[in-house]
Amino acid sequence: MKLSITIPTLNRSNLLIFTLQHFAVQIENNTNDVELIVCNNASDDDTVYKVEEVRRQYPFIQLYDCKERVPLGDNFKRAVSFTHGDYIILWGDDDIPSPFLISYLIDLIKKSDSGLYYFNRLVGYENGNGFKSLSVYETKYDERQHIYNNSTSFITEHFWGATFMSAMMFSKEVWERGLKFDTSSHYGFEFMGILYYGNSGGVIIYDSYPLCIQRKVAKREWGTDWPKYALLGLPNMSKDLEKEGLFDNGFEIWQKKYNKLILFCYILLSASTNKKKYKPMCKEMANNQSGIIRKGLVYFIIYCMPSFLYKFSRYILFYLK
Repeated sequence: MKLSITIPTLNRSNLLIFTLQHFAVQIENNTNDVELIVCNNASDDDTVYKVEEVRRQYPFIQLYDCKERVPLGDNFKRAVSFTHGDYIILWGDDDIPSPFLISYLIDLIKKSDSGLYYFNRLVGYENGNGFKSLSVYETKYDERQHIYNNSTSFITEHFWGATFMSAMMFSKEVWERGLKFDTSSHYGFEFMGILYYGNSGGVIIYDSYPLCIQRKVAKREWGTDWPKYALLGLPNMSKDLEKEGLFDNGFEIWQKKYNKLILFCYILLSASTNKKKYKPMCKEMANNQSGIIRKGLVYFIIYCMPSFLYKFSRYILFYLK
């Protein structure tokens, strides 16, 4: 088995089925080389029923209906544990593969032996994915592929974009080596620490072709944890990778390049909608910020801002896009 597409999912059956249908038509003629797996994280909706309906037409789809709901990072690990392919993609349940993705990746695997690949994508929103509404995530194009010989140069250029898991293909060997790395404080981004550590010393290949559509949707079961992931998980991962020699000046790069003020405030507004949850995290979040103003903003926004400000800004982002 050359490639495993494994999809961890929770309570988003309509989005998941749309994704499965796009994959199934590509995989049905490649079942000797590719497997398609759904890892259900104890969903409360009709996920199992709808997947079983699709499996009647495409019986090669594998469903693991897990009865214990686990955190995001643990569910990713569980989804990978069901795979048999030499290479794996953890695929988002709402993302859409390009029509030629499977054949392209199989050919890539046959021609190259890198342990880690990252590819470009188109980005759309849940209220419609007309071609005119899509944007290319990485707009720079100077070569089809770029080979990075060390993780620092790759992470410096692609740190934020590469957190999109559907655009990362990795070897099982890289994953298994990476499981030795302590990613317990990389909340929500444990899979990235595993991949960078597991690929230590290996090259990373970036493919500039957009090979999927990232659908930005408002309803995410893990959405209330986003401030924890962004303001604790990412900087913690940066510091740990720096300690391992995998990301030179990683924490400083995160602060300057990937912790921009507007996004920082937007994330804090999200946290302000659940003050009980995030007030105890303020000290740790502030410690990851430089300067008294930013540290003060952590406390001010989470403690004082009304929740409607975030809800309004999110409405603008998703429904007027």
